[in-house]
Amino acid sequence: MPDLTSSFDLVVVGGGAAGLATANRAVDLGARVLLLDKADAVGGSAALSAGILWTAPNREVLDRIQPDADPVLGPLVVEGYEQAVADVRDAGADVSDEWLDHLEWGRACKVDIKALFTVWTRKVESSGAVLTGVSDVGLVTDDGAVTGVRFRHDGTHQSIRARGVVLATGGFQGDPELKQMFIGHGADDIAVRSNPQSVGDGFRLGRSVGAAASRHLSGFYGHTLPSPLPVNPDVFLRLTLYFSAYGVIVNRLGRRFTDESLGDEVSNQFLIRQPGHRAVLIWDDTVQQNRALAVPYPSGMALDRHAEAKALEARTAETGTLAELVDTVATWGVDRAALLTTLDDYRRAARGEDVALDAPLPERPSPLSTGPFRALEIQPCITIPFGGLRVDGDCRVLDRDDRPVPGLFAAGADAGGAQDLRYVGGIVFGFVFGRRAADAALAQVGSPERLAVAR
Repeated sequence: MPDLTSSFDLVVVGGGAAGLATANRAVDLGARVLLLDKADAVGGSAALSAGILWTAPNREVLDRIQPDADPVLGPLVVEGYEQAVADVRDAGADVSDEWLDHLEWGRACKVDIKALFTVWTRKVESSGAVLTGVSDVGLVTDDGAVTGVRFRHDGTHQSIRARGVVLATGGFQGDPELKQMFIGHGADDIAVRSNPQSVGDGFRLGRSVGAAASRHLSGFYGHTLPSPLPVNPDVFLRLTLYFSAYGVIVNRLGRRFTDESLGDEVSNQFLIRQPGHRAVLIWDDTVQQNRALAVPYPSGMALDRHAEAKALEARTAETGTLAELVDTVATWGVDRAALLTTLDDYRRAARGEDVALDAPLPERPSPLSTGPFRALEIQPCITIPFGGLRVDGDCRVLDRDDRPVPGLFAAGADAGGAQDLRYVGGIVFGFVFGRRAADAALAQVGSPERLAVAR
């Protein structure tokens, strides 16, 4: 049992990418850190991921991809990317060579996320304490300032004072109430493609002391997956349909509702607004050979996801002609006549004809010309929300008047507003803002020597 009788400089609530990055940086600054996590082990959603550290390569690309994102937070991620990579290397974890075409425009590398988290956890334990299986967390306040936390661990209630508290509980994707409240459109039962224990604990803790909500509360990151299919870690990465950007997606009314070329993560968000929260992805053999069977990113899996989905009894079809495919898809509850019209109009527009479409023609229209043709029913999933607590560039949690809540900080998916419709990274936000949160929280104390004296 770690020693909880001595004082702590910083308490971090949540042990995923943001929480561990915060704690690691704080230890480097000479702080004694207490890290709390409700799960039986640290890692959060990042531990379930492919470990891809990526974002936009520069401000110009960021502004093009995220025109309505926070003008302060987004650029800080782009600027902080190289330091985030350096922090991983400093821990001794493997980092791959960088590639510059992630999702066709991002810079990225793959990190050994589990090895990294092991190193950071041991580092925090050597300086302070890491507690898992924690429950009933609350914030301790004094005259409007957050001065510590209270919680339950191993059947015992504890109260710890600290100079700062960082909320890093990973977002609210696992909570039906908050999903329905903010995302709407019946999002309460949308499948969770990440850590299901992230249920908005940080958001609720912040709100309990006057924190404001960020922008973009209705936006979220996730990917489509085959339907009907249970969503669990076994299929998170294997069956993610990255190649949907090169197909045609229609709802049960037989109509397109998205510019597919914006990416599967954008189609995924629009899918939640469609009848029954289901759609059908259609593609031809050219897309199958050149895109669907290709590795989606270096170290990714080359896999026939259509065949895998069929083996798992998802709704799939493979036919020699588009007419036959339409007949099969119609048995799934899709309007046959409307689907025929949609596909015909799409092909005519792709040839340059002046045709009114339900959704913009993609930048790279699918040819839909070479059989066999394939179809797959798809469902939306959420990995993390884009909205959360309102923060400034130093991760200070803000109230409704944009004033900092003294002593309270947020990082990772608990800190919202930095992204809008399109996605520019996940783990990188935790690493960049975790470091910034630690710097800001400990700035009032300063050097490691002063921290030691303060203790």
